[in-house]
Amino acid sequence: MASRQSRSLHKLPPFAVEFLQLKPAAGVAVRHFHHWLKASGRPILQLEASELEQFLERLAKTSDVERTRAVRRGLALTYFDWLHTRALLRFDPRCAWPRSNFPLPPHASRFLELLKPTHSLHTVRAYQTNLRQFHIWLNANHLALVGLKRAHVESWLAWLHARKLAACTRVAAIQNVRAYLESLEEQRVLSVPADTLIRTGDLPKLPKYLPRPVPPDVDPVLQRRFKKSGCTYQLGLLLMRRTGLRIGELIALPYQCIRADHCGNTLLKVPLGKLATERLVPLDRPTVTLVSRLRRAGPRKRALLLVSATGRKTRYESYRQALRKACRGIQFAEPMTTHRLRHTYATSLLAAGMSLPAVMRLLGHTDYRMTLRYAEVTGTTVFAEFRGNRTNCRTLPVHHFQSFHLGIIGSRAYELVV
Repeated sequence: MASRQSRSLHKLPPFAVEFLQLKPAAGVAVRHFHHWLKASGRPILQLEASELEQFLERLAKTSDVERTRAVRRGLALTYFDWLHTRALLRFDPRCAWPRSNFPLPPHASRFLELLKPTHSLHTVRAYQTNLRQFHIWLNANHLALVGLKRAHVESWLAWLHARKLAACTRVAAIQNVRAYLESLEEQRVLSVPADTLIRTGDLPKLPKYLPRPVPPDVDPVLQRRFKKSGCTYQLGLLLMRRTGLRIGELIALPYQCIRADHCGNTLLKVPLGKLATERLVPLDRPTVTLVSRLRRAGPRKRALLLVSATGRKTRYESYRQALRKACRGIQFAEPMTTHRLRHTYATSLLAAGMSLPAVMRLLGHTDYRMTLRYAEVTGTTVFAEFRGNRTNCRTLPVHHFQSFHLGIIGSRAYELVV
């Protein structure tokens, strides 16, 4: 093994060998980079930022594991940063690194401090990432905030588009930078009004996607596979399907997550999640049994319901692999994801007759428009489920759902799956 590694090092330039002596874990990323560089025939001193982006996209295809891809990307960017400090790259590679250590100017740091009392930590970090990227771009183009003009912002918008970022990512970046520029306008830092620099028409149009529930004939098959597998991760996916949890909520679900109301109904308490809201989800008997099974599948003294084999917090990639394994041999018209289990939960409730406000509360939505998307599924799906083509789905009488609006769950709650 040692001789094989030494032979691979001989094929690398001396500066790459020097870097690997400092960071041996970066071997795969560094070797891929120099193999790509040799194949492209480009001298390293003539590379441009867009070419590094192309290499990073190529590097992401070297592994199917999300965590491995992220680690390799981070090590490659660390190597690029090291090359830049030794004048082997003529540009700052941090332009391709959203979470770089590029220092923010005092104005940006002060703006972020003002956000902390009224915004979540996740939101502040999103602002920080967008502002850092914006200032990296300004620095690379030798621009300052004081002399910023509309033509400069148009070039920045074109740069965002050229990076092939998703429309929602660009909308967030533009809105965050605009809020920052509005703050600078109030401080009289800008020579041009913020509304002139960034206009409402600059926001890209967001695509409107319909929910993608699991097909009615596949849903019960998939649930049976989850149940019979005995795999903790697949049982967690079954809990997602029966309660409409998000994957992040499932991972963070506490061990003590079961509650009971004054009528004796059993409910699942979902802690603060994506929208910083808590909620209670009623459980049927099979789902209560499922939660009890998950509680027995691990050490008793633990904070979370689902933990890894080593007792640590579970990772999203583990659920993706479990889902991929459970779906073997099943044909899907669209890619199968964990979030589709949540879509299936919502659409099955609507098809069973539950009202939109009730489904909104069960899903933890804060805006009714988020729930309305589930009402826009095709008529074929709704009528197929309504007429009973789905197996193992029982409907509730209307008065039970009406009582739910008052916060009361009848003793005969609903059972999604037997």
